Amino acid sequence: MDFPITRRGITVVSFGFLVCVLVALISSLALRAENQIDRVAEAYQGFQDGKCKSCHPAIWREWENSMHAKAWVDEIYQFAANQVPDRETKCDQCHAPQPILITGVGKMPKLRDNQREVGVSCLVCHLDAHGAMHGPPASAETYFHANVTNPIYTDPTALCKTCHGQPSVPEHDQVSSFLDSRFAEKDQGCATCHMPIVSRLQSTASYESIKGRKHTWRGSRSVAQLKRAASLQLEYVSGEVGVKIQSKTGHVLPGGTLRTMILEVTLLAPDGAERQKQQIPISAKDGNRLFPDENRTSVFDVPSTTVGDTIKARLMYQLTPETPESAWILMAESVHIVP
Repeated sequence: MDFPITRRGITVVSFGFLVCVLVALISSLALRAENQIDRVAEAYQGFQDGKCKSCHPAIWREWENSMHAKAWVDEIYQFAANQVPDRETKCDQCHAPQPILITGVGKMPKLRDNQREVGVSCLVCHLDAHGAMHGPPASAETYFHANVTNPIYTDPTALCKTCHGQPSVPEHDQVSSFLDSRFAEKDQGCATCHMPIVSRLQSTASYESIKGRKHTWRGSRSVAQLKRAASLQLEYVSGEVGVKIQSKTGHVLPGGTLRTMILEVTLLAPDGAERQKQQIPISAKDGNRLFPDENRTSVFDVPSTTVGDTIKARLMYQLTPETPESAWILMAESVHIVP
């Protein structure tokens, strides 16, 4: 028996097939999205369970002693943030951000709901929306997560800019001034100074040490880093002291709006007694921060010197407005004895 196929029948069959395809496609996309969410959740759980630490012990030790790890729990930060109205939209999102490969490199970060106490963790800079971890070439293979080689980690300045280059958050905007410096012109980046190259085992899956960036991000909390940030030269001529500061940083100095440098000139008698002291604050509040590579000379009147007097110039760092003078950090010093 013949069964004639009508145009209406073809239309019904075609429509039914299209519906099936759409349902299958929607189900597949929903399943894929659910799987991605699961993989991101697994990464967070893995971090909490110590899998990052167990597989990358050397890098973990660097990170856990860094200010990135303490970005949320740091007492200085919490005190400062509590003074800011609406801190969740002005401060907190950079101190406990969601992964920036998910929210967008260079875009204002978003505050995460969980694990805030670990601050800027491995996941913030390396986890993508698929649950994969991004990194530089030569990343060792692992069974816990997928590896993606990403050229942005060769010079991670664009990553750094996400939190440290937002003009609307001047406390953290170091990258804007960096981009106009000679460091940027020479294709150097934030990592050049804040993530120096070291040789170490990248993970427990590695068989030999390789070169990689150190995950310490030393900055204004590091005495060694501060001492590298500037130099002083002192000249004394006929009752005047000229003190030249040479900035050696790739961004404005001091880098944060709460920080202050104090240029101090002291006149001491031969027996060490203080005869005169003058200070100049250098800060965002005073509107006189040093630009990258800037050389600046300040002149002090010292009219009452005698033979054997000591003129001492010092550049000191005040971490916060509440930091007492006894806790200021000496960055550079220059001494001249009056002949």
